[in-house]
Amino acid sequence: MAATTASRPVAAGVGRIDVPGAVRGASTGFSILILGGLVAPFWTLLSTAVAAGWLALVAVVAFAVAARHSRNAGNPGLHGAVAALIAYALVLPLILPFEQGRNPGQIGLTVVTAVVVGWLAGLAFARPAARS
Repeated sequence: MAATTASRPVAAGVGRIDVPGAVRGASTGFSILILGGLVAPFWTLLSTAVAAGWLALVAVVAFAVAARHSRNAGNPGLHGAVAALIAYALVLPLILPFEQGRNPGQIGLTVVTAVVVGWLAGLAFARPAARS
């Protein structure tokens, strides 16, 4: 059963964002951000630069994993970006109490990273579905 949306047919239940998929992805991305953040203090024993690199790597992986359920979304890139942003929004209240977590530049850069990585990963994860 298909509905029409502004002159193009859309399968029933498929919107621009697959909400259950975005929630599942955001939950997994949130878990990765938490676990990676818990490991970061051990890297500071080696070097603060290594710890910062670790956190950046963890964020990119978490945002990409958050976007992985994009196959059922009408717009996989948007779906991936939203899922990554939700993952970051879930972890943000946990880091705001710390002085380093209140850096507006870092928050803005992380939001941009979440959008870009989530968008690209959403498109990449949806691509195999288009080929089959």
